[in-house]
Amino acid sequence: MVSSLSIVSMLVSTIVVFGLPMSLAIIFIRRYGASLVAVGVGVLGFLVPQVLIRIPALQWLSQQPFYQQWAAQPWLIGLFLSLTAGLFEETGRWIGFRYLLRNRLQFKNGLAYGVGHGGFEAIFLVGLSYINLITFSLMINNGTFDSLVAPQLGLAAEQIRTQLISTPSYLYLVGGLERVFAIAIQLGLSVLVFYSVKRQKAGLYWLAVLLHTLVNLPAVLLSSMGIGILWIELWVAVCAGVAVWYVIHSHRREQQASLLTSSTEIGQNSVNAK
Repeated sequence: MVSSLSIVSMLVSTIVVFGLPMSLAIIFIRRYGASLVAVGVGVLGFLVPQVLIRIPALQWLSQQPFYQQWAAQPWLIGLFLSLTAGLFEETGRWIGFRYLLRNRLQFKNGLAYGVGHGGFEAIFLVGLSYINLITFSLMINNGTFDSLVAPQLGLAAEQIRTQLISTPSYLYLVGGLERVFAIAIQLGLSVLVFYSVKRQKAGLYWLAVLLHTLVNLPAVLLSSMGIGILWIELWVAVCAGVAVWYVIHSHRREQQASLLTSSTEIGQNSVNAK
């Protein structure tokens, strides 16, 4: 039997994973006037580079002998996976702002893009998986798993059953918490690439690639070394904190720049009136 606490933990994480990005999108659109288009472009910024290009490419590479040799070396494969994630996602971000949102290059839309990007990532990587896990758990508990699912999955069915029964309940909450941190990081990276395009500074794009790599690499290496998941999440939490600080700092600068522009326009109008 899968414990009721585990099922509740999965449900809580699922609600967070679906609810947080939707709530942020509503807030940014209704309160700050961000564009729904920017959210949609953010979704494409993860869907196309990662789901449609990078992940299938990695699946193909995993069948190649040279890649299998790389995979035996944690540092090498960790760096490769982290760097390619940064390159693909930040390039998708840059293309989104440069071409699809070129007429909407406003800070609020930079955040809206981040919500779409990070929100879709959370739903794709965790939300949909947790829905399946909840379904399997309920079927295991009511006795229908063996008759309806096991014949289709074969040996994998027993692995799924064992995992669901033996995994500590709190780890299912960690999955949802990690996505909260990841969304915060995606917001920060989106603002950084937004400024890269708006200010025409290529260096900010490469900084985003570097930061994305540095966020992922320690997590990949710690995981390969068998370090506890809570230490990995601590690292991700620190990165999320830095990202939140950067977003807040950037927002304040935008507000100050807007006030300065308004004051200048008022002064010019007063001079012209005289």
